[in-house]
Amino acid sequence: MKKLISKGLIILILVSVFLSGCGKEQVSETKVDDKVTEELGVEEESGGIDVEKNILTVDITLPQSMVGDLSDFNEQEYLSNNDGINSAKVNDDGSMTLNISKKKHKELLDEMKLELDETFHDLIESEDTPYIKKIEYTTNYREVKIIVNKEAYENSFDLTPLLVGMTTGMYQLYAGEEYHTKIIIEDIDTGIEIASVIYPDDLD
Repeated sequence: MKKLISKGLIILILVSVFLSGCGKEQVSETKVDDKVTEELGVEEESGGIDVEKNILTVDITLPQSMVGDLSDFNEQEYLSNNDGINSAKVNDDGSMTLNISKKKHKELLDEMKLELDETFHDLIESEDTPYIKKIEYTTNYREVKIIVNKEAYENSFDLTPLLVGMTTGMYQLYAGEEYHTKIIIEDIDTGIEIASVIYPDDLD
């Protein structure tokens, strides 16, 4: 599952690309559950991503844990290398607020959707998760159904719900929506629900 977990963190990598040149600290792959929930702001409400939609622009505030050390940050240099970003303010608590165009915001969300689709495809095709046969989802990933071979699934050590819940949650936060996604595991032969989990509720 290590390869798939790394793929599941692609949303965090997107953030690193989006903030290219911002900070010195890089997001590591270790302790996926603790690290990703921290980045999502689940454990500490004040440390989460905040998105405010204006008439023509969008403000995205990222916690210090995500952007790293910004003590040497040069706003003008950063803006000159990043089209669509109007301002990049470092806040007193070490977080950063980006003011971006709505076009840039849409591009970011579209890229996240493409990466999520690729992640789902990889889960279906991977030799590590041969029991996953299909993945279906509703608008904005409020519900994701993972359709599996029941016997093979129950005989595996599967982290797919965590992986999917974290990545879809990141998309929701960047879209300026409440983080809430229900993951359902369903038997492909009978259509019967095997298990379900709701994020972030079941992270407590």
